[in-house]
Amino acid sequence: MSQKLSQNYFEMGEGGLLPPAGVATASHPASAREIEPGSLLWTYAGDRRMAFTGLSAGILQLLHPAIGAGVVDHSDFFNDPWDRIIRSIPQIMGVVYRLDAETLGHRVRDRHARIEGVDQRGRPYRALDPETFWWAHATFQHAVEQVVDRFDDHRLSPLEREELYRDGIEWYRRYGVSMSPVPATYGEFRAKWQDQLESALELTPAAERTIDMALHTRAKKLPFLPAWTRPFQPRVVNPVLRLAAIGGLPPVVRHRFAIPWRADEELEYRILQLAVRKVWRRMPATRRYGPVARAGFQARHERRSPQADPGQTGQGAAESS
Repeated sequence: MSQKLSQNYFEMGEGGLLPPAGVATASHPASAREIEPGSLLWTYAGDRRMAFTGLSAGILQLLHPAIGAGVVDHSDFFNDPWDRIIRSIPQIMGVVYRLDAETLGHRVRDRHARIEGVDQRGRPYRALDPETFWWAHATFQHAVEQVVDRFDDHRLSPLEREELYRDGIEWYRRYGVSMSPVPATYGEFRAKWQDQLESALELTPAAERTIDMALHTRAKKLPFLPAWTRPFQPRVVNPVLRLAAIGGLPPVVRHRFAIPWRADEELEYRILQLAVRKVWRRMPATRRYGPVARAGFQARHERRSPQADPGQTGQGAAESS
């Protein structure tokens, strides 16, 4: 993506990307809503700093009994725990950024239709159960907000939090599933979120495995990192992943499931947040985003540019990502 394109779509400030100036009025959760460059969700969901908050979001997903059981029963999770993440994230981000976002969202939904069974306690589960599907999405909603709160210099106002949440409702609506579990306001979302943390989550085998990996694994071939990083992964990358995965969990979750976390680790995690914030403000805008988000910017630039080559569509770039 060219520097000219980044100037067209990124409003830069001292701390990085700035949120849109206006705040939309409330609407019914099921009503369609534009998510375009300048919106809060667009600004932060495809940001590469989601790598820091997405790890704890993944643990929160697997602590849900139905999701934890589905991952074990319908994937090769214990032999290849990273495969699900590598396959899923581009699709989930595409539901925010692609021109055919709603069509993609429906495909994601349909792929979950066959995921059902009985969990370790003999309870039936279905991936498309409304509350189950909503929880998976809610963890991503939380992860995006945590990017801002922990790793960005911008501080969200109460109105901006509501705005970001309403963007997230549209993100969820694009899957074409029941809207019945979706809280109408950010305040209601936070109340439901806290209730889930305190009462609905369980230490599933999948979650236990993931937490153990975060606490003890010294991986040398993390598949989402380039090969040149392998010599540094055990002593440099793995400790950072541990801080992000365990430190990013809500304290109530660490307490409920006796996940160890010391005061010195909390200090290290806060130092990591500060370091990322200082580095990120100096990063070129075009380097801050993953391939799906960059393709989304490109697609909209080409759609709006009268000189765009009609045979070179941005959607093609999105498909290749």
